[in-house]
Amino acid sequence: MPRFKIGDRVELIGALVPNSIKTGTVTKVIPNKHGIDWATQYEVDFGEIRQTLYQTELNLVQPEMFP
Repeated sequence: MPRFKIGDRVELIGALVPNSIKTGTVTKVIPNKHGIDWATQYEVDFGEIRQTLYQTELNLVQPEMFP
């Protein structure tokens, strides 16, 4: 089962990730043909670029809570 869905805000994991592509929106879910969950790929729109990334490279961005 995919960890993220289309429209989810996600952040790219890594110490050397530039701020310009730190967070983006999932635009496409590409399940692994062998059913391996961690190998699910996601197309993410970072504004100026789109990248296809593995599930293990992303975290869900938690929505801000307003009082």
